[in-house]
Amino acid sequence: MSFRLIPGVYIPDLTGISREYRLAPKKLIFSLSAEDYKPFFTKAVRLLGEKVFFFLEIPGDNDGMRTYYLDNCTSTVAQAILKRYGGILFADGVIRFGFGSHITGDEIYMQEYQTATVCSKNISDYEKVLLALGYRRNDKATLTWDILSEKNVGECVNVDVDDEGYPEMLNNLIDVGMYPAKQ
Repeated sequence: MSFRLIPGVYIPDLTGISREYRLAPKKLIFSLSAEDYKPFFTKAVRLLGEKVFFFLEIPGDNDGMRTYYLDNCTSTVAQAILKRYGGILFADGVIRFGFGSHITGDEIYMQEYQTATVCSKNISDYEKVLLALGYRRNDKATLTWDILSEKNVGECVNVDVDDEGYPEMLNNLIDVGMYPAKQ
């Protein structure tokens, strides 16, 4: 199966990108194909257990990012965020987001150009999720970041889904307790 970009990411030449991951001590690094966002996050977030937090990074001033947190979520709330806002999270190329566990310290971080990092003391649990999706281990796997160059310029753009984008998602989550990180 070939690697697919989400609507908010454009890279003209995807040569070298495949469904592979790098394994490092307590860390997985991989580029996540568009069709794998929902199944990966649904399964991986369940592994976090309870006492979960959600974070969202959005464009800020001076080319920086502003981070927001929604603390003390249950696994059910994390799944509800994925269900309600998955369309935006899994399509927008500008935002970065993730989930983490206050108990285990595990963290799932989706960054620009569809590159993800998972940190965990029990990394094999997350590795099983990738293997079930058809990814294979290659500690020299090429990531989307690796193929960007002056000749292969990528672009990340905002995407609205059903007339809703990350600003509306953020405002709705602020109403239920999401707050900005201290700068």
